[in-house]
Amino acid sequence: MQPKNYGDYLLGNPLSQTSLGDITRALPLDGPPQIHLLQIIPKDLAAAPGVKALLLRNAKQWAPVKDLHALNLSAFGEKEETLFFACEYQQGRLLSDILSHCLLEGLPLSADQAVYLAERIAGALMSVGASGMAYGCLSPERVLVTFEGEVKLLPGVFRDLYTTPSGAVPALATYRRYLPPALAPDKSSKPSADRYALGALMFELLCREPFRPGDAPFDPAARLAEVQTERGGADPIPEALHVILRKSCLLDAPDAYRDLADVKADLDHLITSGEYSPTTFNIAFLMHTLFRGEDEADAKADQEFQALDREAFRPAAPPPPPTPPQASSPPPAPAPVREAPPAMEEATFGMEPEASKKGLFIGIGVAAAVILVAVLAYLAFLKPKGPSQAETAAQEQVAKLQKEQQAMAAKLKALEDEKAQLASQVTNAKTADEKAKAQKALEEAQKKLQAQKEEQRLLAATSSAAPPTPPATSSAKPSVPEAKLTQAQAAPAPASPQPATAQPAATGPSAAPPASQPPPEPAPAQAAVKPGDFVELWGVDVKPKQLNELRVDMPSAARQNRVAGTIYMEVHIDETGKVTSAKVIKGLPFDFGVDRACQEAAMKLRYSPAFKEGTPVSTKMTFPIQVR
Repeated sequence: MQPKNYGDYLLGNPLSQTSLGDITRALPLDGPPQIHLLQIIPKDLAAAPGVKALLLRNAKQWAPVKDLHALNLSAFGEKEETLFFACEYQQGRLLSDILSHCLLEGLPLSADQAVYLAERIAGALMSVGASGMAYGCLSPERVLVTFEGEVKLLPGVFRDLYTTPSGAVPALATYRRYLPPALAPDKSSKPSADRYALGALMFELLCREPFRPGDAPFDPAARLAEVQTERGGADPIPEALHVILRKSCLLDAPDAYRDLADVKADLDHLITSGEYSPTTFNIAFLMHTLFRGEDEADAKADQEFQALDREAFRPAAPPPPPTPPQASSPPPAPAPVREAPPAMEEATFGMEPEASKKGLFIGIGVAAAVILVAVLAYLAFLKPKGPSQAETAAQEQVAKLQKEQQAMAAKLKALEDEKAQLASQVTNAKTADEKAKAQKALEEAQKKLQAQKEEQRLLAATSSAAPPTPPATSSAKPSVPEAKLTQAQAAPAPASPQPATAQPAATGPSAAPPASQPPPEPAPAQAAVKPGDFVELWGVDVKPKQLNELRVDMPSAARQNRVAGTIYMEVHIDETGKVTSAKVIKGLPFDFGVDRACQEAAMKLRYSPAFKEGTPVSTKMTFPIQVR
């Protein structure tokens, strides 16, 4: 798609067309080349009474909300007589597009996948609700599923849109479909609206059809009764899932859910009981099945979009206004010419006239100027200088960032070890109660690990954005020959432990060095990322994605002894996506050759390359292998 200007943004490839406006990838004309998602509200909807004021008010309230389970709002306003809302960008697809593709290809979602998505949406709603913001506008058009299987909410700027005079227009039919039928058009939404919308979404995931077909009078109880029996050859909804739908969608029922925590608790119980076993990999596999190759095409298009020369799209600066001509005044009248009196010769009375001192004064002035220039040149170029205040501050900042990165890496390693240990406890649990407790602890550890990774990513971005250490000003060459330098003066400075933030080499004490010492070397500039450089998984911009299926050939001895458990494998992936090495970081106590078989299978995996700053790099990742 040919990029085009929109205010301060450059519009790229569209993500989706929704009932409330198109969502498009956009790049700011100024600042870092970071892609955003831009939703442009249709002009007829934005011009409707009360809509513009409501949306802008909601955006102001949502702007401070920063949540890992939502695409945070980054900008909003009016451009070219339209409203727009910009939020952070992640590669994925809206849930509405996923449901459309499932219906088009005849590929129904499994009950495991429906339970997983509903549980993740419930957790995201609870996380957003902790900030004091009622959501109240949940629909498939406001949920993004990434290609890695994560679930993100779009900003809730459309909350209470139904309360405006335009809330009943046909264009908002999809928006009203997920609102409780008994919701008064003049009352703001309550948290119960989210519970109803979550139940309606779960119904649609299970049945592949909307819970509320249209705007006609609607009875949720009768609709739920329809799916308790076989309909059109489709199996009835399982009783455990039907109970959750009923307690979510029938808000006036005696056993209705009191809050979202109750909904999530029932969904978690289904998962931990073993009746449904959804995983992130299942959703990632579904995404790659529905949108074959589109994730790689998106990554390539995003890199080309970010590398675009934005200077050609910036509007030309307006010419300065012409200077108004000044009014001309009449020339002054010429002064009358007076005749000078005749000059009288000074009487010398026979003495020689005194010699003029003008030449002497000029000579003294020239000599003083030469001396001043020489002093200034010595101070500016020849006098050795010690480290400046800016250099000292930059060195302290680099050292602080290095300590923070080391502490955060250690914390991340501890969380990963804790997650592996809890995963082992889930696998080896002997009773359902032990498995449920271990599963709950594992989910909490996963949340902590995800939050820690995000915090480390932000710290890495802060470190890369920190101003470089100012180079030391070079002084004049020393008059002492190099042979007379002491060993301490000639020894190179030790290398910095963090190559990404190298410090200037130390050549002596902090005080200004004497003229006989060599000048300090300027700090080397931060090296750009080169193809094949190793970058930790949390530091890459685009993570590698598995392209083929893992196939483990179980040894006969392992099959005879019914070996089962979880093996944790670490693989190194080069810049082409090839696995260069694989090792078992946690295996089975009696594996009968299973560890070796898993290692050989991991070596046959292929991945899409990881990217850092648009350059393919190598990295490593760890994943579990279930053996049954």
